[in-house]
Amino acid sequence: MNSTQHSPVPCLLDTWATNETALYRWLTQHCSCQDLAYDLLQETFLRALQRERAFCDIENQKAWLFTVAKNLLIDEWRKSGRLEPIPENNDLYTLDYRAEREPIDSLAQCLPKALACLSEEDRSVIEFCDLQGHSQQEFAKLHHLTLTAVKSRIQRARPKLRAQLKVNCHITFDEQHKVCCFTPKRS
Repeated sequence: MNSTQHSPVPCLLDTWATNETALYRWLTQHCSCQDLAYDLLQETFLRALQRERAFCDIENQKAWLFTVAKNLLIDEWRKSGRLEPIPENNDLYTLDYRAEREPIDSLAQCLPKALACLSEEDRSVIEFCDLQGHSQQEFAKLHHLTLTAVKSRIQRARPKLRAQLKVNCHITFDEQHKVCCFTPKRS
């Protein structure tokens, strides 16, 4: 395969999808303006995109994204004449990442109980596509279904899973409609 056929975009998009929320949250904590945080987030993405194939070769892409965002923020503060100290550690995202992941990781203990309440048809499509990360196309081929049928099946199964999670856990959502905390239902 020659280098013109290899696209860096999937590598960047995967990393970006995993880290965008934590990066934005970190920026909003250090900016007085959400618009500025969003602008810096977009500029960080553009800088990563400009690296082309070199981005995929970065050993710790997440740390690179946070470092670029931090440097852009410092540059912005210098331009505006407002400098505030930023923690000088190499893991800028660690606290935000832990705070973001903790409720999701804890919620995982309710997931098996909620999945067990679903029909085999609903459970299998959610486990295969959403939990194991396989494509809907793969599921369709494996089960001799059309892609449209799989899309419909997963669209019906997700609300059922959500309802079961609400029954089995007392879920609280934050202002971005993400799970922030829950209490497992006592058996």
